[in-house]
Amino acid sequence: MNTTSQENNAPLILVVDDDRTTRMMLRRAMESEGYRVAQASNGLECLESCRHLMPNMVLLDAKMPVMDGFECCSQLQNLPGGKSTPVLMITGLEDEESVERAFSAGARDYITKPIHWAVLRYRVRRLLQEQQAEIEMRKALGRERELNDLRARIVTMVSHEYRTPLTTILSSAELLEHYGEKWSAEKRHQHLKRIQGAAKHMTHLVSDVVSISQFEAGELQFQPAQVNLKALCLEVVADLAPKGDGIVEGGNQNRIQVRFQGELEAVILDGNLLRQILGSVLENAVKYSGSDREVSLDVRCQDWPEISNAEGMDLGEAGGLAEHKLVIFRVEDRGIGIDPQELLEIFNPFYRGHNIGNIPGTGLGLAIAKKCAELHGGKIAVASTVGVGTAVTVTLPVKIPR
Repeated sequence: MNTTSQENNAPLILVVDDDRTTRMMLRRAMESEGYRVAQASNGLECLESCRHLMPNMVLLDAKMPVMDGFECCSQLQNLPGGKSTPVLMITGLEDEESVERAFSAGARDYITKPIHWAVLRYRVRRLLQEQQAEIEMRKALGRERELNDLRARIVTMVSHEYRTPLTTILSSAELLEHYGEKWSAEKRHQHLKRIQGAAKHMTHLVSDVVSISQFEAGELQFQPAQVNLKALCLEVVADLAPKGDGIVEGGNQNRIQVRFQGELEAVILDGNLLRQILGSVLENAVKYSGSDREVSLDVRCQDWPEISNAEGMDLGEAGGLAEHKLVIFRVEDRGIGIDPQELLEIFNPFYRGHNIGNIPGTGLGLAIAKKCAELHGGKIAVASTVGVGTAVTVTLPVKIPR
């Protein structure tokens, strides 16, 4: 087996012929078209090369010692990916029986010797184009199956998750209708709060479903703009606080302590995506912490060199108008925690830990947060101990206007 190198992403053609001169001419013809080339001198070498190299196409001589091209082509169909690898048989036999035998063995096309080089180049291009079309079609079908599965899971989840808040809304509304005039203002207010809470839960559910659907369909784009990061974070925290409660920097509302460090008033990022990240992570922290345990949000902006570029962050183009920074968001709770064996699963849509009990949820929050962070070119990491608490760290590359 012999290989030659071109561009790494160029199709790899395996040339199989027992005649060294023919192999050399075929190699030169394929290289002149920009393909990478591997060579084998008989059928057994061809099969071994296909196992290790997985070529995009095989140019296969029909008459060879050890194992001829017909038997080799037939056995190639049984290798992993063999059926999808186009084989162009090269033969000096023009009789109908030989042609029929080539196609029966699995060849996609054939060409006779002496080789007409223009015809060979055309057929190689055509077969590779057909193969690429097949690959794209399989990807599209696979993607469609994934989306259909996602839609089915969404329907199942929504039908289940909507029952409880709908029941709450209907029951409280009926009670208010029939007994509201007889109740005290405090009791009426209690039922109104139940309706508002249930409606808010349904709104979040719809938002999560729309977001995960957009991500899976590739419809959500990264749209950076200048935002006041402090104000944005405080707004997200306020949304999780009881209605009417104020929120200030360093304050404690709804058990969420907020601390800031660094230049945060003017930062270029996607504010809508960041709201989804913080909203999802903070809501989880509050929900799984119980009613009397504190949650903290620490936001820090720092220079890029303080963190290794090995993390693979996407900084984008500075254009001389801004300097790059890192913003690190760390949310800590003292809740139920996550089993170490489940840490690799929690970013999958709909996945929920085994220790959640009857705490409601969709399993979409962290999946959405991860996808939003990745659209920023950032990272999200989780550290947790069961019964002690969880820390979620989101690191985003941003720009600071000069």
